[in-house]
Amino acid sequence: MDYRRIAKELLNEHPQTIAVALSRLPAEHAGEILKLLPGFIQADLVNRIVQTDQLPSIVVEEIDRLLDRLIR
Repeated sequence: MDYRRIAKELLNEHPQTIAVALSRLPAEHAGEILKLLPGFIQADLVNRIVQTDQLPSIVVEEIDRLLDRLIR
């Protein structure tokens, strides 16, 4: 998995979208990507990840499609 490319692409997304995307990945992958993101956004993303269970399923499905596109 190209962590740098994924991190760069995710920076074009809203922070909530990034948080949900990271929460949908295995922890080791999410951690590697999170480390590559700017420090100023890392803490915000961690806080948002904690709250991802409150999202509608349609939003999660859309983010899953985004992840599929980024991983390929």
